[in-house]
Amino acid sequence: MVQNTSVATKPGKGRPRGFDAEIVLGQVRDTFWRHGFAGTSMDQISAATGLHKPSLYGAFGDKKQLFMETLNRYRAEAREQIGAALSKPAIVDSIAEMLERAIAMFTRADCQGGCFMMNIAVPVAAGDPEVTAFVRDSIEALDRGLIRRFERAIADGELAASVDPAALARIVVTSHYELSMRARAGYSAAELKALASKTLAVVRIVGGITSDS
Repeated sequence: MVQNTSVATKPGKGRPRGFDAEIVLGQVRDTFWRHGFAGTSMDQISAATGLHKPSLYGAFGDKKQLFMETLNRYRAEAREQIGAALSKPAIVDSIAEMLERAIAMFTRADCQGGCFMMNIAVPVAAGDPEVTAFVRDSIEALDRGLIRRFERAIADGELAASVDPAALARIVVTSHYELSMRARAGYSAAELKALASKTLAVVRIVGGITSDS
């Protein structure tokens, strides 16, 4: 089970007045994003946040707990974005918006490119069971969400009854993480959108969608 670390908002010893956990964790996330987990020291986190290390330890715990907190918050944001996309009535619109929102997240100015979980957490997962469980749970949750969305589209008659929802989900998940990898490698939003359009074309063909709706 993945530990869901949370931040207390009650002022504690060593915590500066006006402490904003959301801002601090964003700065911590960006530091991990820039240097990776292993390459990030508590001294770097202290410099990025402007907080002394005793304040950081008192508010969040050690570096690993800080990392898990940033992962939990990033995943919550990603799930909100994906959930909003998959709630659209038409399946093509759902997948198009999911990929568009992913591209916007992966290329935004305040991040280091790509998906924080895939680019930063996956390398840690090889030697850390807790991070491994977190990554697996996140990937499988995306699988399940897409499968349910494709099943609904089949039930609504948008997709052919013979379509394998798990196979279509795998196509979209693969595209999602390919967009992350390419964003990390410096591909522009325009280039990523061109790739996403090819994924939509595959969904149309595999799903037996012949209209432009």
